[in-house]
Amino acid sequence: MNGFGHNRLDKTLIRKRTRELLEKVDKPKEFTKGLQKLLKSHGDEGATKNYQRIIPETGKFYGVPKPVLRVIAAEIGRFIQKEPSKAQGLLEVIWAEGSWEARQIAGKSLERFGPKNPEICLGFVSSVLSDLDNWSVCDNLAIFGVEPIVYSDPELVLPLSERWIKSDNRWVRRFGVVTLRGYKRMKTTDRVFRILDRVMEDDEKDVKKAVSWVLREITKGNPEDVAGFLARWAGRDPNKDARWIIKDGMKKLPMEKQAEILGMIGAVNNGKIR
Repeated sequence: MNGFGHNRLDKTLIRKRTRELLEKVDKPKEFTKGLQKLLKSHGDEGATKNYQRIIPETGKFYGVPKPVLRVIAAEIGRFIQKEPSKAQGLLEVIWAEGSWEARQIAGKSLERFGPKNPEICLGFVSSVLSDLDNWSVCDNLAIFGVEPIVYSDPELVLPLSERWIKSDNRWVRRFGVVTLRGYKRMKTTDRVFRILDRVMEDDEKDVKKAVSWVLREITKGNPEDVAGFLARWAGRDPNKDARWIIKDGMKKLPMEKQAEILGMIGAVNNGKIR
């Protein structure tokens, strides 16, 4: 441990070191070594233990606190906005480094880049989905790499979401679900709920958790639509996985609506559909 966790975050120094690193953008091997050196210099034993506890599926950590990663990602994000022709190659090099931190940086750096460069952004995202191996990298990439594009061009993303949720890979299915989180700030459509229909009976824990989370998120702007969707599922004799999603996904609805949906599940289970 280098004691970084006990010191004030020196954003100016981190930005300076990141800009120096970006001077090696055309030399992938040197860039990767420089990135590793930068990450190691900010390693924190406490952060490492925390990450290993909450993200047990993934392996390679440096233990870099998230505030440091955000500063590095913001600097890289500024660079790719100025140099979009170098974006995909640079992002692929960062991602290929393989650590949890590098993949967090790659995803976060897309936040402002994606809406203005959707084809480059979605091309990169699609190329790395098979590497997803934990919920944290999966959700980070969806939230920062795809969600901003949903706000600017949802029709570009929805066909991809439909394809992703059909994957045999649970992390790709989860990714496809999380891309719908953008509808917390937008009006939902029938197509959004048709996509969710396909994963309502998914038996993978990580997919189920994503579906219920997204339902709670989009309830904020679409309570009636979400209530109607869950009521429809409650009335069709849902299996145990769908019941779990319904109960967890309805928690942002008004209490009277929750009671109504729970009553429908109970009535169906007793063979007395109301």
